[in-house]
Amino acid sequence: MRDLADAGIETSRWPLPDTGRRVIIPQGLVDAMAGNPLCRHCLPHGVGYYPTAAGHRMGRRNPRDHLLIYCLAGSGIARRDGHQQSIGPGDVLLLRAGERHSYCANRNDPWSIYWAHLGGDAVDCFFDEIAEVSETFVVPVGLHPRLTDDLNLLLTVAERFRDHHFVYAANLLQSILSFMALVHRQHSQRSTALDIDRVQAWLQAHLHDRIDLDALVAATSSISRYHFIREYKRQTGQTPMQAFQRLKISRACYLLDITEWSVTEIACDLGYDDPYYFSRLFKKVTGIPPRDYRREHQAVDTIAPADHRHAF
Repeated sequence: MRDLADAGIETSRWPLPDTGRRVIIPQGLVDAMAGNPLCRHCLPHGVGYYPTAAGHRMGRRNPRDHLLIYCLAGSGIARRDGHQQSIGPGDVLLLRAGERHSYCANRNDPWSIYWAHLGGDAVDCFFDEIAEVSETFVVPVGLHPRLTDDLNLLLTVAERFRDHHFVYAANLLQSILSFMALVHRQHSQRSTALDIDRVQAWLQAHLHDRIDLDALVAATSSISRYHFIREYKRQTGQTPMQAFQRLKISRACYLLDITEWSVTEIACDLGYDDPYYFSRLFKKVTGIPPRDYRREHQAVDTIAPADHRHAF
């Protein structure tokens, strides 16, 4: 693992599980791109995903960059300037450069989070737009599949460490911040019995896992299993587990397009122990086996196989 102190940012040394991801962008690349007019206003320094992060904690006396943490599940606590706030699903934690702070996952209900260290002369303005007042540092934005999709994509793009990918990552990060500002203003308690956005975001966050319906119902609603299925199908036209399968296959198509991972590796990444079962399911959903899909859809710009779950 590259020494995190050499990266120009302070990030925790929380031990990554197999499904965790942490990308620290080389400081040389950040410095080189800081003058690029296409991305200089909002520069990613590091990005990560920590699932069920038991024991995760961090404190910084004088941080050199900004940090956002988006909570998908579980809970945590943050302190800044003598004030303490709790963070739960759908909240974003905004911590600015130069502000002494600390945070930690709840010991009994550890959070699952995406995080991004960032810099640039527009970040304060983006944070102000999300929080509306600079004194606020925990903001409810809700659980949205769009945010989990974009943050997952940001991780994948950031891993490539090339100039043109960095420009795309920087602008994707600006889009994420803009969307958070938009949905914060629209955020309110749902009047419907089932919050589909919350369900979809939870499913997106668990694409690497094998889940059962009872776990999904308990994590995302307070209604009965029967009413959950009925309401979900009424709003989407499919059952929750059918939707979960399709999300996994959609992710598999993406991995077949942009990586050279084997079908077995992709199946394992999505929580399938049996690659043959995965291949049959893929063909059932898409109409063709994974290898045929790759031959027909292989992207021009691929990346070599890499263990994306470890820090750079």
